[in-house]
Amino acid sequence: MTQDFHTWIRAGWLTNPMLDDRDVILFPEKVRGQYVMMHRPLEWTGPEYGTEHAAAWISFADDLMGFRTSRLLIRNKYEWETAKLGINIPPIKTPHGWLTLYHALGRDKFYRIGALLLDLNDPARVLHRTPDWLLQPEEYYEIEGFYRGVCFPCGAWSSRRTLFVYYGGADKYCAVATCNLNELVSHLLTCPD
Repeated sequence: MTQDFHTWIRAGWLTNPMLDDRDVILFPEKVRGQYVMMHRPLEWTGPEYGTEHAAAWISFADDLMGFRTSRLLIRNKYEWETAKLGINIPPIKTPHGWLTLYHALGRDKFYRIGALLLDLNDPARVLHRTPDWLLQPEEYYEIEGFYRGVCFPCGAWSSRRTLFVYYGGADKYCAVATCNLNELVSHLLTCPD
């Protein structure tokens, strides 16, 4: 290890360098002057964490080296979310809130995709969440590959009308799914939190 790494640990910048922390997503801009990060620490499960399975957490910091505390953002809630879940794409700012996608692993070990709408000024507050999945493995390139049954978004881009979601299929193929951005947000607005 380098000397800098040990310095970071002593300074508290890396509170647990061995933490298996995945699905790390930064917001595209500061919120109320702070950087915002969502992530999924694999080991943060059990009664002391408030979740049985790996879940999505959110953290705020004054600088990009200081994400020292996190709050539970979402955990398994619906029937299609029976195991670990995590955030997939950097949030997209809409007039109604921050739109982001998340994945959840089901009983059949298939990865499905849902959506969240987070408060613009306090993104730790979930305003709306799709109770049903929006995308699930159905095509051969989503079912047959290195890992069966995967739709796993890795990025998104939106024009004024269309949301383009770039995702991995079965951990072997790259694909893109599209939808009308306004229709997705309108659908989310009808969903509970």
